[in-house]
Amino acid sequence: TSLPYAISKFFNTNAALISVQPSWRDRAELLGYLNEFTKKFNETEFLARVYEATYKDDLNFIVLDEMNLARIEYYFAEFLSVMEMPDISEWKIDLVSNQQPGDPQNLLNGKLLVPQNIWFVGTANQDDSTFTITDKVYDRAVSLSLDTRGRYFDAPFARTANISYDYLESLFVKAQSSMPLSTESIAKIGQFDEFIQSKFKISFGNRILKQIKQFVPVFVAGGGNELDALDFMIKSKVLRKLTALNLVFLENELKELSLFFDKQFGRGRFPLCQEYIKQLQKNI
Repeated sequence: TSLPYAISKFFNTNAALISVQPSWRDRAELLGYLNEFTKKFNETEFLARVYEATYKDDLNFIVLDEMNLARIEYYFAEFLSVMEMPDISEWKIDLVSNQQPGDPQNLLNGKLLVPQNIWFVGTANQDDSTFTITDKVYDRAVSLSLDTRGRYFDAPFARTANISYDYLESLFVKAQSSMPLSTESIAKIGQFDEFIQSKFKISFGNRILKQIKQFVPVFVAGGGNELDALDFMIKSKVLRKLTALNLVFLENELKELSLFFDKQFGRGRFPLCQEYIKQLQKNI
């Protein structure tokens, strides 16, 4: 939770911290609802922050804290769907059935267009009190797994940055056009897809490949290298799918997968993936 909070402070804004409750069962908990008796809309802090972002050109961070205390697909389903649409003009959330006099300016025909300058961040713990995060959620997000306790350190002072969303997005686009994923890596990803299809009967679609092509150039432009970016994305986006399989009968296949990474990308070049495979092997 403190990570997106700190990032928002760097960009001179305040992250909205929304505490997810175990009782959340549908979108009304997140967005609010129209009281048919009073004809007034009971809004939530989440909706207020989304609407506020429609008037801004800077970055906005909304943190859904302890996101998996309730089933994410129940209360966040509409956002998971609309954010997959290629045409951002279709990123519309239905709030009321029709237009009424006095409706907010940016609420058109009862629909609110989700602004591009919002970053949705979810935090989650994995224990007996939480729900499993499904593929539908993982496939649409990039996950950071914090599996070890961080060491305390004094961070050096950093000046804040006043950066608009449009400017930051232009930097992303510039990186993707000037430092695209290499044709060699694209070919190896294709071979990896064929390998896991033949050995594990799983695959990853165009959505994940698109995310890889968008993420890797930005990672490289930020000072990283292509193989480290691929290692991170393949581990977090593809290998986690293996946990749904009966790995007791796939011990040999896991060994072959480890050898595949060494052969295709170089020994020791995919440490995150190799460590993840070792953890899977320990759990057999």
